Amino acid sequence: MKKKKKQTNSKLQKFSLLLWVVSIVFMILLGYLIYKANVLPLKYFLAIVICFALLMSIHGIFVLKKKTKTFVLIFLNLMTLVFMSCEALAIVKINETLAFLKANLGARYETNIYYILSSKDATYENINDLVGMTIYSYKDLDDMSKVENELHKKVNATIEYKDNIVDLLNNILEDTKLVILVNSGNYDAMVQNDEDYEKKVKIIDTIDVQTEIITTDTGINVTKDPFVLYLSGIDTRSGKLPSRSLSDVNIVVAVNPKDKKILMVHIPRDYYVQVHGTTGLKDKLTHTGTIGGVDLTMQTIEDLLEIKIPYYARVNFNSVVNLVDAIGGITLNSDVDYSFNCWTDKSCTFNPGLNTVDGKCALAFARERHAYSTGDRHRGENQEQVIEKVINKVTSSSTIISNYSEILNALNGTFETNLTTEEITSLVKMQLNNMTSWHISSYNVDGTGGLQPTYSYPNQNLYVMNPNMETVSAAVQKLNEVLDEN
Repeated sequence: MKKKKKQTNSKLQKFSLLLWVVSIVFMILLGYLIYKANVLPLKYFLAIVICFALLMSIHGIFVLKKKTKTFVLIFLNLMTLVFMSCEALAIVKINETLAFLKANLGARYETNIYYILSSKDATYENINDLVGMTIYSYKDLDDMSKVENELHKKVNATIEYKDNIVDLLNNILEDTKLVILVNSGNYDAMVQNDEDYEKKVKIIDTIDVQTEIITTDTGINVTKDPFVLYLSGIDTRSGKLPSRSLSDVNIVVAVNPKDKKILMVHIPRDYYVQVHGTTGLKDKLTHTGTIGGVDLTMQTIEDLLEIKIPYYARVNFNSVVNLVDAIGGITLNSDVDYSFNCWTDKSCTFNPGLNTVDGKCALAFARERHAYSTGDRHRGENQEQVIEKVINKVTSSSTIISNYSEILNALNGTFETNLTTEEITSLVKMQLNNMTSWHISSYNVDGTGGLQPTYSYPNQNLYVMNPNMETVSAAVQKLNEVLDEN
């Protein structure tokens, strides 16, 4: 009996030793991944390493000691299994985080999406119905040779270019034989100007063209130097982030990391501005994204505000829903009593005062303008409030630590920025190291509404907002005050 007990203890000892070794391997792997993710301040990282080392040392003493009682070994083994399960989960989560950082930060490629369109009444059902046909298009700022190559991979058809994209978009409504190729931004702009347009046409197929982005070092230390970021909220009918798109949300964000101050300047999407590099007719700010993408929009805003904007972040409206849900909702202050289900598939009700909402209702709140007498101006204020509430909750100690992975996963595929992985992680480390809250303020430039022809639509009078230059000057002053503070 004694011999059998010794054999059992010996097997248990060996199993305990194996668990101990495997646990150490898991610990080393987890430590490496935490180091690679580079989001924890040194003091937290060292604390974790010391705790791991102490636990493994204590465990090792009992495992290597031959006279350790059986019940102690069993208890240690159970604790080790629990510990290893936590390590395995942490390893999976960190790997997901690293994958997100690689996919979404430091934008390396831009994707332009083209639609092959026809009238709703046309007989064409798919790309194979277009063999041998002529497809009409417009030469925008992209490399159209790439578009042609991608088209020819799908169908043997020819492309003929016309001078006016608006005419093409209108002509397919009258000619059921006509097929056109347009970028998604031009299509979305047409839908914005004619809400029934997408009911009158059909998308036969899509073509995605990817182009490498050439980036340059900004020379900015985002944890020490003030900087400016352009935040663009795009409204796209695809689930992707096309390089050419309307921007319904246009916010210039001045960040002073030393003083922990953020100023958000909202510019209405219909602001009537001179498109960078052009003369003659001005255009809506939102249209610049369809003409030349985010770079052209940023350059146009730089001309307007006389300020350099090195960074951008583009978010699909889907990311608002996902992010707010990931942080457990936000509380918004409404100054009107209304309910609606526009913009989402969910009915949302807002009472005067504080309202705790989920992602879908936060999106509805950010997009609603018909409930307000001041229309788009009030919508801009609501958008800033949503952003401010999200920033405050994300940067709180409890949320950023417990929901870090969920936050990143919520943004995956619906978020794009030219901030590098190193810049983002350094900001996260800074916030974790000093959990003081940020002082966030906002300002809206104003103007007067009217009807004007635009650079994009020279033969049509569209609603625009003519800038009030006094408010523009005030915005410039406020931005410089934040950026110049020591």
